[in-house]
Amino acid sequence: MVMATADGTHHVVPLAGDGPPDLAVVEALARCLLMMRRAGGRMWLEEVSPGLAELLDLTGLRAELTGQAGPDPYPSGR
Repeated sequence: MVMATADGTHHVVPLAGDGPPDLAVVEALARCLLMMRRAGGRMWLEEVSPGLAELLDLTGLRAELTGQAGPDPYPSGR
């Protein structure tokens, strides 16, 4: 789900597609996030699929788009 607030209005948009997410989806979400921030709003994702979560981790955008950090790339013991 894509959650967004702007001008006191709260929007919920289901995030669905025909297949597994790819980098084009991540790019579109990053562009939407940038537009929302420029407009003074907020956007975040909830109920992220495992495939999208992996892509967000790969691109370093998980914390920006979900508010949650991804897995630790350097687990203890390193």
